[in-house]
Amino acid sequence: MTPKKKRRSAVAFVESPLQFLSALESHEPTEDLLIRARANAKGMTSFLDAFDPAWLPKNVRLERDGAKPGVLRKTNFDRIYLGDACSGQVHKALALAYLERRMPEVVILDDGLATYSAIEILTAKRGPLVRPRQKLKASRTVMAAHVADRLRHLATVGKLRWHTALPVAKPLRKAFLKSGGEITRHQFEHLQTLPTGGSHPRDNPVIGSSLAADGLIDAFAYRAWVDDIIDTHGSITYYPHRRETEEFLADLAQDERVRIKHLGLPIELRLINLPPDSTIRSLPSTAAVSLAVLNPDVTIDVTEIPAKWWTGASPDSLRKSLNAQSVKADDDS
Repeated sequence: MTPKKKRRSAVAFVESPLQFLSALESHEPTEDLLIRARANAKGMTSFLDAFDPAWLPKNVRLERDGAKPGVLRKTNFDRIYLGDACSGQVHKALALAYLERRMPEVVILDDGLATYSAIEILTAKRGPLVRPRQKLKASRTVMAAHVADRLRHLATVGKLRWHTALPVAKPLRKAFLKSGGEITRHQFEHLQTLPTGGSHPRDNPVIGSSLAADGLIDAFAYRAWVDDIIDTHGSITYYPHRRETEEFLADLAQDERVRIKHLGLPIELRLINLPPDSTIRSLPSTAAVSLAVLNPDVTIDVTEIPAKWWTGASPDSLRKSLNAQSVKADDDS
């Protein structure tokens, strides 16, 4: 009689809807997965309230408590999934729980285009895991550097993986693999099984961007881009980013040609069933990439960000990274 294999246990720390969906895609049938969602992160409460628990795969359960050292001390997980590798809450949980213990396998999930920055940091020999433009107190910088070093060590022993649906440029892919990390891919296989509602090409969908709200691009230039789409293509359905301001959206809604559709659920769930003759318009974004994976027959019209739009608040590397993104496949150039 063949002995029954022990089930693996895993925990995922997620702070955004995309990270949550990425955790579902990363989950393996042979593991019991606990998703710890940070419910007080912007946009997460409405998403979690709208997400049907019946959509969770078998052996996946959800808690709204976020990353805490206690959950890691209580259970010896075989694997940890990280939605935001630069999260201070995650850093604290990992640092305190594994100060004198070996860390299990860690899997980096997609966290928007910011994931590229995190992977670049992990392929470097040193440096803290911080977001572009982020200013940290000395104590937080030390903790971010400590966690980065622990993850780099995991790569050297074959215990660091990046599970992604994003296109990965050849230099970044080679650097991460050279560090010892592993890259695995998904195409939102689980998401495509969910019974989500469809949309129609007449909706003329436009994906909102956080770049203006975050002060990275000029707000007037961004609004002019939206207005130009309306003037050229007619009425639109505008899907706001969760960080866009109420003031901007209220002003935009005064145009009778604009229908603003607050999501609750991620845009990947809302626009998964668009018919092939549809066109989605967007600035460079993770949503544009993931929707191209989900809807290969739909046109994704991505506008490259002109140099004059940038406010100077972002590093050159971020600007180049955003504009270089393909929405179709890995870039081997």
